[in-house]
Amino acid sequence: MAPKLNILTFHRIVKHQGNDWTDVKLDLFKSLLTNAIKNKQHIVSIDNWSANNYGDLAFSFDDGHLSDYEIIFPLLQKFNVCATFFIVPKFVGKEGYMTWPQIKEMSDFGMEIASHSESHPYLTTLPKEELIKELRNSKTIIENNIGKKVNSFSYPYGDCSKKTHNLVRLVGYKNICNSNPGLTHNNMKVFARNSINYLSRIENIKSILKPKTTLILKNKISYIIYFSIKRALGINNYLKLRGFFFGFRG
Repeated sequence: MAPKLNILTFHRIVKHQGNDWTDVKLDLFKSLLTNAIKNKQHIVSIDNWSANNYGDLAFSFDDGHLSDYEIIFPLLQKFNVCATFFIVPKFVGKEGYMTWPQIKEMSDFGMEIASHSESHPYLTTLPKEELIKELRNSKTIIENNIGKKVNSFSYPYGDCSKKTHNLVRLVGYKNICNSNPGLTHNNMKVFARNSINYLSRIENIKSILKPKTTLILKNKISYIIYFSIKRALGINNYLKLRGFFFGFRG
């Protein structure tokens, strides 16, 4: 049976209570990391898995938050584990985000530095020329700053289509990631990722690390519903509604 990869997606990691839907407490991440190692799961970067077809778990981090460097990087170094960090060049150096020297240091240690577009727009709303510019500029800027080729790309907001997939490949990315829950296998053209967020709980670590088919199906259905609501309401109204129900700003 071909190996399957469980890609977990994080955003900002916080030491205490978060104030955003995507914030994840450090205790949860530590438990995920230590339990994965204890269970002898093979933790790899997305590009390494794609190239070698080896490994069953990947940690990925979107946007380039400062917590990637200050909190996560030391933990990964301690356990000699690699992860994939999707960077938005126009966020780099802003308050709460990493700098290029920090990103380069992580890359030099063996972390995969990948692209999350140049400015984090909804890519399906852009004309073809602007879409290509977002994809190509991000790849070029990151490569110039880390001195390595960028092979992996993840969609901001999970916003994608067949058209965007074709253009991502045209620009030169090998690995395309969306936000659709599930496990990734080697004949998939677009890699699935499982979101870790405010609703994720330490008591569910076993099912997060090794999700069963029923849980994956449930998550897929929930994702379709949420994505449809987001499309219908627009991102700003959707975030307001989500914040109202869960007590967050977005």
